[in-house]
Amino acid sequence: MKLSRKRRRELRRLRAEAQELLDQQRVVLGQAGEVLNHAGRQARHLSDEHLAPRVEKTWNRVRPGVETGIENARRTAEQVRIATAPMVTNALQGTIRTLDRFENQNAAKQVRRFGERTGYIAPAKKRSGAGKWIAISLGVAAATAVGVLLTRAFSTDEDLWVSAEG
Repeated sequence: MKLSRKRRRELRRLRAEAQELLDQQRVVLGQAGEVLNHAGRQARHLSDEHLAPRVEKTWNRVRPGVETGIENARRTAEQVRIATAPMVTNALQGTIRTLDRFENQNAAKQVRRFGERTGYIAPAKKRSGAGKWIAISLGVAAATAVGVLLTRAFSTDEDLWVSAEG
């Protein structure tokens, strides 16, 4: 498309005006940013000088009541935990028994682990394995063998214990 000279001049002039407008807007936006930064600093100073002391004063006035309320809530929560612990323990154990009856060992194990982790159920005692009983048996056998050997050793040498006067 071929433009006439007049149209090209008008387009160049329009482009130059648009560029000039953009440059002016950049300058204005830069100045607005500086004003906002200054306003933020002034707001912080006002907050530090006027708002913070008021908040501190109010907090010091209400702190005893808040701390008392927190302590009462903790005490109440502990009393509720103590009162409900037997019921929760029974519910957990009943759930475990039911899951065992339905042969859902994985779910029963998860519920048991939850109860042990929260302290409602005492951890299951570990079963003694066969290794423990084998070790005890070997210990008893070794002690018996030593006893028998000592008895035989002292009974065959009976003549050694007779006095020389006889």
